[in-house]
Amino acid sequence: MANPLPHEQEIYEKIKKENITIHPLIWELIEHHISNDIYMINLIIGSTVLDGEQLSAENAKKVLNHCRTINEFVEKLDKITRPKSGNV
Repeated sequence: MANPLPHEQEIYEKIKKENITIHPLIWELIEHHISNDIYMINLIIGSTVLDGEQLSAENAKKVLNHCRTINEFVEKLDKITRPKSGNV
């Protein structure tokens, strides 16, 4: 992880202790959308590195597009699943 939260380990411990789970439908969405984009990013970067080439502007744009779609998906999921203020 690039920048773990300062108290991330405590969060994982609380999740485990309190048996906090994510609904299977949400996991299905996460696995489909994020996994597909990460797979494509890996293909683009991996083939470039393995071929010993530099990342072309076209492929860089493709990677950025996949990053954008991941972010859009997370924002959409957040909007429909996060409790509204005062409802926590």
